[in-house]
Amino acid sequence: MQRLLSWLGVVTACGMFLVLVMGARVTNTGSAMGCGGQWPLCHGKFIPELAGATFIEFSHRAVTAAETVLVFAFGAGMLLLYRRRREAQVLVPLMIAFLLLQAIMGGLAVVYPESPPILALHFGISLISFASVVLAALFVLGLRGGDAVRDRPVPRSLGRWVWGTLLFTYVVVYMGAYVRHDNAMGACGLQWPACNGSLIPSMSGLAGVHFAHRLASGLLVLVILALWRQTWRLRAGRPDLFRGATAALISVLLQSASGAQAVLTGFGLYSLLAHAALVALLFASLCYVAYQLVPRRVCLPRELQPSTPSPATVGAHTR
Repeated sequence: MQRLLSWLGVVTACGMFLVLVMGARVTNTGSAMGCGGQWPLCHGKFIPELAGATFIEFSHRAVTAAETVLVFAFGAGMLLLYRRRREAQVLVPLMIAFLLLQAIMGGLAVVYPESPPILALHFGISLISFASVVLAALFVLGLRGGDAVRDRPVPRSLGRWVWGTLLFTYVVVYMGAYVRHDNAMGACGLQWPACNGSLIPSMSGLAGVHFAHRLASGLLVLVILALWRQTWRLRAGRPDLFRGATAALISVLLQSASGAQAVLTGFGLYSLLAHAALVALLFASLCYVAYQLVPRRVCLPRELQPSTPSPATVGAHTR
């Protein structure tokens, strides 16, 4: 059962990654209205004629529906086998809640016109949904003996840096999604690192929004590099943190390169999809590092928990 659940977790995590990339494809091809502004129906049908934007939008909905079944099956298996572990008690409701929230916001974005801030938040919710499934899968895989390293202590300063980096990453990702939905991608022209012929352009208008995202992305690279250096010093005792930070560093470097490539190549579809995919891997890597900082904990039933002796009992044993 554990091996079967491990495979199910891997398939579910891959499926969630596919959902996220397909959602980015819908956005970057302008196919959000490919079903005519209807949800869950598509042009009044459950299975419409598949062509063009309709195919892109409907295939995303179909894969999301299949992924929903996988998430519920995986979550049920986790609670069946590991309901006393705090990880299962937290991750299962988290991945189900954000999966449903992601689907609801996607439906609302189709039926009702939404503002760029709300549409950008939709991508952020998708990231949390993906990361929660990845962590759940890693939890099940780690039960084969690889999770004991989580109990080894680390400096408190590292924990604060990790959680601060994770929060800052989410802010930078939200800014990038806002740039996309506010039609600010081309506000600097097809120039990088320059913006409209200047290394430091005016921060007003759409160009300011775009350039602010660039500055935040550059700062994020430095923050993650500092995180990697801290975990490098601890790599002998905590190789898990070093591996996660290395994955995050590689992801943020490739993600920055893909962003530059997207600008220089006129925002080609594959460059934009690679940018979204690398953002997901970056966020999941940082979530893994944060997860590994939390020591293991088993929640025992009340009847199995050790009872606290009363003062009278302690005194009797002392005498």
